[in-house]
Amino acid sequence: MRQRILLAGIALVFGVLFMTAHHARAQDGPFPIELQVGESFDACASGQIVCPARAPICDDPKVAVPADVNGKLGFRGVGPGTTLCSAASAVGPRRVFRITVR
Repeated sequence: MRQRILLAGIALVFGVLFMTAHHARAQDGPFPIELQVGESFDACASGQIVCPARAPICDDPKVAVPADVNGKLGFRGVGPGTTLCSAASAVGPRRVFRITVR
């Protein structure tokens, strides 16, 4: 009986480690977003970040800026180009978005 509990515990630990590694790998790079000038992206509704998100920043505000979308965090395309934007998640690390505005 004791061996079964030990083996089940080991299997559980490996399962959790596998799922955590897979989730981290899936979010390694910036999430790509394509917008038109004036169009907005709802970051919270995308499922890419746990909201409420805070402290949004964009590298080039001439391309994209943080915006309020339906009372939640989003990004709005300002001018043509590509920039990186990010926001702090309610849990976990900042999520980075690669925003291309056409």
